[in-house]
Amino acid sequence: MLKNINVLLLAGGKTKISLRKFTGKENKALIKIIPQGKPMILQVTNTFKKSKYIDRIIVAGPDEVQRLVKDMVDLTIPDSQTIIDTLKSGTQLLQKDPLVLISTCDIPLINEKHIDYFIKECYKFPGFDLYYPIIEKEIYQKSYPFPELRRVYANLFEGSFTGGNISLVNPQIITKFEETINQFIYFRKHPLKMARLLGPQIALKYLRKYLSVRDLEKKFSELFAGFKGKAISSPPEIALDIDKSMQLEKIREIIAEKRFTRTFL
Repeated sequence: MLKNINVLLLAGGKTKISLRKFTGKENKALIKIIPQGKPMILQVTNTFKKSKYIDRIIVAGPDEVQRLVKDMVDLTIPDSQTIIDTLKSGTQLLQKDPLVLISTCDIPLINEKHIDYFIKECYKFPGFDLYYPIIEKEIYQKSYPFPELRRVYANLFEGSFTGGNISLVNPQIITKFEETINQFIYFRKHPLKMARLLGPQIALKYLRKYLSVRDLEKKFSELFAGFKGKAISSPPEIALDIDKSMQLEKIREIIAEKRFTRTFL
């Protein structure tokens, strides 16, 4: 039987200039996925509430976000100046948990089945401290073959992969290794720079395209003093997020074509 887990939902992300001009919103969480709908934070929060494996939900965000979700979630906290500081504040409240699900709020096409799938896959591999979603390039592009929604891929021995926006994490990792984690957050969209953070041998293997997923999992354990990480093949919706106005426009087209409107109202 799977044990239900607690969620830290990060809802303090600022919009980039083009997206801010397009939506009029400074905070991503307040963007409406469809113009006549509700702010994205409400839709994503509701999705987590529907998951079979979620217990408590903590939302970290600015005052307006906290007011919107306060009756839907168990706790709201202010977001900090940096992502790592918000992670520290949120996971500090969950230090007794063996694992915490951490998610961004800009995952507009995710539903509870995607979350349940990811959690179930993680629990097939007990004993790890970080479960990180990876999505094969071929699978992502088959589902979302649009140039507006293209992703950054890491080219590994097994193929090309992009990362997702939710992770299952032992909160002690964030407490003990905040500086290292902060570097990975900063370079999260630059695979080669991330490889260089792991050392010259990993970077060389990456450049020669024979760096494997297993190599990365092994290096994670070395870098994080015995804490173990596991890559989890995941649905493409976990990777799809919003940074630019053209991405939001394309997502609105997808929703209209597939008649997803009821999900977003």
